[in-house]
Amino acid sequence: MKQDEKEYVLGTERAELERLGLQHQLWLAQAASVWERAGFRRGCRILDVGCGPGFATVDLAQRVGPGGRVVAVDISWRFLAHLEELAKARGMMNIRTALSSVERLAIRESGFDGAYARWVLCFVRRPAAVLKQVARRLKRGGVFVIQDYYRYEGITVAPQCEAFRRVFRAVHASWRAHGGDPDIGCRLPGLLHRAGFEVKEINPLLRLARPGSPLWDWPDTFFDIYLPALVKMRLITPAHERAFRREWAGRSRDPGAFFTSPPMVEIIAVKR
Repeated sequence: MKQDEKEYVLGTERAELERLGLQHQLWLAQAASVWERAGFRRGCRILDVGCGPGFATVDLAQRVGPGGRVVAVDISWRFLAHLEELAKARGMMNIRTALSSVERLAIRESGFDGAYARWVLCFVRRPAAVLKQVARRLKRGGVFVIQDYYRYEGITVAPQCEAFRRVFRAVHASWRAHGGDPDIGCRLPGLLHRAGFEVKEINPLLRLARPGSPLWDWPDTFFDIYLPALVKMRLITPAHERAFRREWAGRSRDPGAFFTSPPMVEIIAVKR
């Protein structure tokens, strides 16, 4: 694995790429809704900040059309290669990729109409630097749309038990150990103001799923990938992993069970 791939706490292997594809499909309606309210439309030039494998990038490129443009920035060469393959397969000529840290944004272009970042700022060491970099690339009046966690441990699996709470605490701790902030949403309005933005909207994003629904599969795929990683990091034990899986399997068969997603904020901010 190249050095830049190590920046991803969740990894960049095939299983994670597939998980991200499912995740995007399950959250596409929420993304499309905020893009609409932010005015992302045909002809716009959009900066996709921390684009990952590019599932949102492709939808943004379709939204802005041939006369628009999406510049997708990520630190993972593997994810950018996946995006380039997607764009080529679909004949999309309005996508450009850039291998770069989002904290430094090594791109020359500026004057973008909008920028988008989803589940990115919670993982970076210097979120304020990212906001300042984006502000430099947006035109005056350009719109920055952010969707990110504000209280990650607020995720709930009901009926509750200590096996769940233990793992969620460990996930929280693992992100912080890598320099991230799983509660970054609480700080974003103030950080945006200091970076030269006016916050126009702050909305909560919280979804509930029951066993057998498509959204129930979303955390399921995350657990399959990340529980072994937590054991490897010694944040939980193999016994803790087995206890979690046993309880989760039980909830998956329980018609009275449900889970709520980690609470998120959705922010629309305009460059002053």
